[in-house]
Amino acid sequence: MLSLHKSETPAESPAKTPVATQTQSILDRYPTPDTGRSNSTLPLKDSLADDGPTDFVIGRGTRLKGEIDAQGDVIVEGEVEASIRAATMRIDASGSVKGDAHVANAEIRGRFEGTLHVRECLTVCGDGDLAGSIRYGELKVDKGGRISGDVALVDEASKKPVVQDAKPNPDPD
Repeated sequence: MLSLHKSETPAESPAKTPVATQTQSILDRYPTPDTGRSNSTLPLKDSLADDGPTDFVIGRGTRLKGEIDAQGDVIVEGEVEASIRAATMRIDASGSVKGDAHVANAEIRGRFEGTLHVRECLTVCGDGDLAGSIRYGELKVDKGGRISGDVALVDEASKKPVVQDAKPNPDPD
């Protein structure tokens, strides 16, 4: 006859008791990388000194579309299609900007296409390329720098473009 009951014999191994497994959090399995930042317990106000405006960097390989309104410098190493208002705009050799910019100073090593209004000094480096409507207070162009389009000096008193009449004034006689 067939017996369905398990016989207990001393020759069998002792019964195994279940072992409690420790449940790990994902944070335990993947520890936080060391970023070099301190885990200071100082209040936020004391740990961050107010050194004025900070730079806004659009890094290589980054594309940005929209509007940038910065108190500090805007540094472009990637691609930007935007309206820019900043103290200084620097376009790196790998950077390009398409849009309009109103800045106090600009240094162009890459490509700018659009409307550029520089109240003070516009510097076009040897690998810089500007195209569009350009207004400047002072202009510096290195050998190899290219500018094309509508270029005019900004009047210091009114900060408006100086329009030079191409037609001679008729003689009142």
